[in-house]
Order: sequence, then structure tokens, then C-alpha cells
Amino acid sequence: MSSSVDSSQTGQNSRQDFWMSFWPSIVRIIILEIVLLLALAGALVFYLNWSSEVAMSEFMAAGSHPLQAVKDRPPCDGSA
Repeated sequence: MSSSVDSSQTGQNSRQDFWMSFWPSIVRIIILEIVLLLALAGALVFYLNWSSEVAMSEFMAAGSHPLQAVKDRPPCDGSA
């Protein structure tokens, strides 16, 4: 009976040793994933900011041309 108790304790110890040896690796992977996620989120925010500035400048530039063309045209003489 003592041999089965010894083998079950040995199995538990080997399981604990297995998980204890891998905890630092698991923690490193989790930290790496968090850092990668933050980097991707930062890149996304940077891209959205950049693209909105470009779109706004294009919108402002496109809006000024038709208005300028109307201002340069002489008014109608009313004979129509």
C-alpha cells in the first residue's frame, strides 16, 4: 500500500515541477502578447489620426476650388 501512495505523491510532485518550470515562460508569453497588442493599438491610432488629417486637408482643398470658381465668374446680367 505504501508503494501506491509513494507513486501518487511522485506523480503530483512531477506535475507541480512541470508547471513550476513553465510559469516563467507562460508569463513571458502573456507579457509579449500584451506589448504586441499595445503596439498594434498605437499603430492603429496613429494611422487613423494621419488618415483623418489627410482626408480633412483634401476636403478643405476640394471645397475651396469650386467656391473660388464661382467668385471669379461675373454676375449674371439678368437677361436670361
